[in-house]
Amino acid sequence: MKKVLFKRSALLLAGLWFSAAQAYVVEVVEIPSQSMAKAHKATVVLPDSYQDSAKSYPVLYLLHGHGGDYRNWAERTEVEALADKHQMLIVMPDGNINSWYVDSSFKPNSNYQRYVGEEIPAYLDSHYRTLAQRSGRAITGLSMGGFGALNIALAYPTQFIAAGSTSGGVDPRGFEGKWGLNEVLGDPLVHQDVWMQKAIINRIDGFKQHNLALIVDCGVDDFFVAANRRLHQALLDKGIAHTYIEQPGGHNWPYWAASIGLQAEFLSRYFAVFDSPKNPAP
Repeated sequence: MKKVLFKRSALLLAGLWFSAAQAYVVEVVEIPSQSMAKAHKATVVLPDSYQDSAKSYPVLYLLHGHGGDYRNWAERTEVEALADKHQMLIVMPDGNINSWYVDSSFKPNSNYQRYVGEEIPAYLDSHYRTLAQRSGRAITGLSMGGFGALNIALAYPTQFIAAGSTSGGVDPRGFEGKWGLNEVLGDPLVHQDVWMQKAIINRIDGFKQHNLALIVDCGVDDFFVAANRRLHQALLDKGIAHTYIEQPGGHNWPYWAASIGLQAEFLSRYFAVFDSPKNPAP
């Protein structure tokens, strides 16, 4: 099922927003998951040229944080305009309120790592004119979604050319008992190995091994900033290329609204150019 919303800023008419200032199209779709035997909603933004072109487009996968859903980014920021600016699709899937975008051995039917890393790209590639290759996909997100983006990029390195995290909970250790982490990673005393394995800092060799472009940013007043600084230092120590940014701000929407423009600018640099379905980039 698809619900089409032309989200604009001037006039509301029959449930559709219109404005000459922006030409992107916002759709709400339901994307099925075979691994979880159910469908979840996602917001998909099409750039201004999509309707009048035969081109295929790269896709930015943008993940929400803990307690959020597929509507958050579009409701709280002007992220849709980035689809026009960078001529890309933006998909904002529903990752449940506390899935942490992992395939959990402890929470039944919580396979959001596979869902976002495998099932959603397959759906997008079959229902939209996407650049259906690694160089046509990037992934980022905020907080839980920042962890999720890096986790999924490392789990599916052939799916994504670049990954990012803003205010990411990149190391769950130290936050035991919070935000549903125990539900998806297990008792931290009994399953310490799972918590260790999921910490991004313990998996950074994958960024270099798979040549994943990487950007990480965090506010200086964010409660996750210490973990992000440790990740940055570990990447430096191993000589792993990345961009790391700290800016004034905390763990909040004003910070994320400012950050997403930087993230999109960085990630879109790695997209291949794809002018025709019959003439894919190498």
